[in-house]
Amino acid sequence: MGGLLIATANAQPLQPAPSQASTPVAMPGGNAGPAPEAPTAAAAEPLAPAAEAIPPASTHPGGIVPRAQKLLTGACEALASASAFSFHAEILFDEVLPPDVKVQFAGAMDYAVQRPDELAIEFHSDLGAKRLWYSGGNLTILDLPHMVYSSVVVPSTIDGMLTKVSEDHNVTIPLGDFAASDPCLLIHKQATYGGYIGINDVNGVDCDHIALSSPKADFQLWLDRSGKPIPRKVVINYRTDPGSPEYIAVLSNWKFPNEIPANHFRANLPKQAKRIEILKVGEAKP
Repeated sequence: MGGLLIATANAQPLQPAPSQASTPVAMPGGNAGPAPEAPTAAAAEPLAPAAEAIPPASTHPGGIVPRAQKLLTGACEALASASAFSFHAEILFDEVLPPDVKVQFAGAMDYAVQRPDELAIEFHSDLGAKRLWYSGGNLTILDLPHMVYSSVVVPSTIDGMLTKVSEDHNVTIPLGDFAASDPCLLIHKQATYGGYIGINDVNGVDCDHIALSSPKADFQLWLDRSGKPIPRKVVINYRTDPGSPEYIAVLSNWKFPNEIPANHFRANLPKQAKRIEILKVGEAKP
């Protein structure tokens, strides 16, 4: 997807783009309506007065004012330097139903990263549930409601895996930029404007609030001021998509252990789960 955190945070995690061939175990999403489709074999408060106005893009590299850039860099360095981390996210996401009716759904996600080659995600929402395990070159996604799963060989780094599944299978990993070796890479490539909004609250935590924009999406980030500048809240508005759907994630229970047990990243599949294939982009469904 295009925009900020774009290959990683669509209005629904692991969602294929509507215009391309979908993977049968993608997170429910798109504009298909609230009921998840059966799988086949083959998605605050008003801003405080800005401390620094957002300037024209030509004023600063990437169009991001210095204070916002410093905060963004600090957050990305805190994540990139961590050998392992985990967090919990409470999520709200929009679906735009015909005829242009925007509906909000809720979800929750547990997220764990062990650099350079392990990732585990558990996601439950109003529209379904998925589990994802990635370890050393193998990615497995389990669709719990339909009790089917897919496994695919991928590169043996998180960065390589994110690129591979996006390009070959049109699968997006939720908030995948957080797990990348350079969490700021896409933002620096795509942001045309960025500014510092002020100090605002997220569930009782004072946070530095920054806002950025790209040609296709607006992105807001709230960064903890009390210790590590970790993200406490993310809001992405896909303003060029029909209905301008939003994705909102409130992040909590951050942990930074030296190591997460290896079995956390190994696929734990129910005995009754059946294997199906992930389609490649451009393949026709049988």
